[in-house]
Amino acid sequence: MLKIPAKYKRCGIKIKCLKCKFQVSDKCKQNGKNLNSCPHKDSHKYNLIVCVPNSPGSRRTKVLDTTDFSVAITELQKFKNELSSNSFHKSKVNQKVIMKPRLFDYASDYLNSMSGENTPAILIRKRSKEHIDDVTRIILRFGTSLKKAGYNYKGLELKDIGDTEVSVFHEYLLDILHLNTRSYNKHISAMRTFYNWAERVKDYQGANPFNHVELKKVVRTEKSIITKDDFTKLLDVITYENGFDKDKKNHYKIWLKTAFRLAIETGLRREELVTLSWADIVPLEDDKLVFRINNLKVNRIADSQDNGEYIKNVPITKSLMLLLLELGYESKRTTNDFIINRPDRSDLKYMMDSLSRSFAHFIKQVTNKKLEFKDLRKTYITHLTLALGADAKLFTGHTNDEVLKGHYLNGAFLAGNLREFKIFE
Repeated sequence: MLKIPAKYKRCGIKIKCLKCKFQVSDKCKQNGKNLNSCPHKDSHKYNLIVCVPNSPGSRRTKVLDTTDFSVAITELQKFKNELSSNSFHKSKVNQKVIMKPRLFDYASDYLNSMSGENTPAILIRKRSKEHIDDVTRIILRFGTSLKKAGYNYKGLELKDIGDTEVSVFHEYLLDILHLNTRSYNKHISAMRTFYNWAERVKDYQGANPFNHVELKKVVRTEKSIITKDDFTKLLDVITYENGFDKDKKNHYKIWLKTAFRLAIETGLRREELVTLSWADIVPLEDDKLVFRINNLKVNRIADSQDNGEYIKNVPITKSLMLLLLELGYESKRTTNDFIINRPDRSDLKYMMDSLSRSFAHFIKQVTNKKLEFKDLRKTYITHLTLALGADAKLFTGHTNDEVLKGHYLNGAFLAGNLREFKIFE
């Protein structure tokens, strides 16, 4: 949302909605609602207003195409000088100035397109908050690398970025941040994707300088999985007394044991796990059951939506059924309650963050192995692959779109046939 700092309220810069043709402040002049809820935020523009001397009520205006208030301040002074030199008679009224494609203006639009803010519906490419945070951090790091190298990076256009500037970023990532191979590749790929977006959405005609960077070869290591013994010990150490870290913060949550057990029995990612509900259980023939949920990751990539045509079938195996019975399957199976109970009404992000941080805290009390919460998913996939071979991909989400579509029904019934499967024999 465009804003005007308080000290500049009377400087001659206003905000105008090109959709409604109203001048706005903190609220829409048409419906009286807060601008944060305005459906036309992408049509709000800075409007320069200069009063003509000795002519009460006479004004000259100019609409700018920029989201940077500092640029608006500069343009206001230029506009005043231009009007003064032309005796306030030769300037066009309501002339829209097309600003140059500045790097960080486009970056702001790019990030908005992933969150759905100030973006036309057809241009939204919805991504998770974690992904948006990662991309934001990467773009800011690119700016920091240029600033440290002496660039006035806020004024740079897309076309100003070439091999020299990319090399500055390259050296910053390796020599200053000391990123490993995977993180380095992630940073370069994110900037490459940003430029591809500018070309596709903003009709940028220049080259993509990040295409010149050769990504580093990743040496694949053995996947980390947790053993039955370590997992049992992990559940045992999850107590309030063991929850304190060196900063006296307690990582214990009453629902942690349930969450970890459910994670290793389903192989679901954090967001899928904490939103899993009893209503997601679907009965098949012969008393077979599966969880049928939206494949969040694939749907967001394919359609920029949380809900879509891509479905994930999670087999309710013998060991998973025992867990569900412990959690009240008989009484809750017809409800819309979450499988992981939320006694403190915790929100989604809080629970997702807690899963990762709490796992990291408690697993250190069990083993010296470098294990993370996501390794529970790897453990599930490993055991499932041993049982099913290539068919395991039907339940992990690791497949292309055509395979997902082609195996949708088969996947559901094959999931039902896994009711005798146990994650740990």
